[in-house]
Amino acid sequence: MSIYDVLGIHFYHGYILQLFLAEFLFVPVLKHRSKFWLRYAITFLVFGFISIVLTNLIAQVVSGLTSMTIYSLSIIMCVLLYQNKFKDILFCCIGAQLIQNLAHNVEMLIYLPLKRYMNDVGWFFLSFGVMIVVYFIFYMTIINRMRENEEINIPSGGAFIIGVISILFCYLVQFLLTVYKIDTYWITTLPLIFCDMLAIIFVFGLISYRNARDEKLELEHFISQSNTYYEFVKSNIDMLNMKAHDLKHFINSTKRIANVDDEGLNELQKTIENYEAMAKTGNKALDYILTDKGFVCQKTKIPFTFSVDGSVLSFMKTSDLTSLFGNLLSNAIEAEAKLANKDQAYILLKVMEKGSMVSIHIENYFPEKVIFKNGLPISTKENVNLHGYGTKSIHYITTKYHGNVSIQQENNVYEVNILFPKQESPKRDLKGVSI
Repeated sequence: MSIYDVLGIHFYHGYILQLFLAEFLFVPVLKHRSKFWLRYAITFLVFGFISIVLTNLIAQVVSGLTSMTIYSLSIIMCVLLYQNKFKDILFCCIGAQLIQNLAHNVEMLIYLPLKRYMNDVGWFFLSFGVMIVVYFIFYMTIINRMRENEEINIPSGGAFIIGVISILFCYLVQFLLTVYKIDTYWITTLPLIFCDMLAIIFVFGLISYRNARDEKLELEHFISQSNTYYEFVKSNIDMLNMKAHDLKHFINSTKRIANVDDEGLNELQKTIENYEAMAKTGNKALDYILTDKGFVCQKTKIPFTFSVDGSVLSFMKTSDLTSLFGNLLSNAIEAEAKLANKDQAYILLKVMEKGSMVSIHIENYFPEKVIFKNGLPISTKENVNLHGYGTKSIHYITTKYHGNVSIQQENNVYEVNILFPKQESPKRDLKGVSI
């Protein structure tokens, strides 16, 4: 066995670079180890050298195992580069292999019929061009969306199993085509392209579905907690009103019995009347929320003005209604509380009927620049994944009732506009419970 037999570079070693670039697509998704780029360069050089040597040695004994050997070594390389769990790294490697395999088979589908008219230089540019196009398409449609998560975590065992089976099947078919020397016919690339596409759709589609379903469940749980908040607010306000009423009655009795008009007692009575006052919008649940948030604004000295026809929102479930307005007002109050100049603070809320639509408009002063992504503001808190549920729930509830929400900032005014189509109120039984 000569040195060339061991270290010689053959055309099939082009797979090393193709797979390397496919796995490189997942660099923004995975969590890097320390000194990543230095580690990356060294690891790739070592990986490339070992891949060439090992595949040459194996080729002396059996053919058709080149791709599997290189792929196995690339998984080891990725484990040395990233801190994620092995199943997450393996999943990304499976995705990279499926994308690379698809690009290769599309290339062969074009090349084989034109083989007699194309030299090696033409083949190289064809291979490179197809690879770039396929990789770019999948990066923009799949991988770029995965970057939105701060940390990748494969939640679906089904998707993982499908991915493993798919990659083994593709390698098995490729191995058989090579062994029986029928991989030179372009028609054989069609079932491979079909398998690659099917596997990619199943694997990444199932992950996307599971992530969307899990987020929906989390949002529903987040919204359902508004019932607890609503009952707590209702109980507190009812208790406060009862005590305020008793105290006001006591003051009136004291003034009548003592036959005095004391300024201090008058001021106390006025304060009590302010706390006793309830918002009256035509929607009982909304009355409690606005009253509660009004108390907060009074305490923090934030001017809060509202013009609300709550009757037009009778079609909404109590939990959705309280969550929607609770989050809208909480976000506005939190923003105004941060202002250095309290004289600029204000919150304005309007709810009204506009033709066949129900309009909700809320605005507040906010001079800091807000960054938007997909129409929603990006949370400024440390862990974006643990925060931002308030804004997400606003969007989710709006969509649930076939509405549309727009959030914008202009001239230091942050505003949210929601439009719902007019809907019938849910039917209720004799006890007033939705059915």
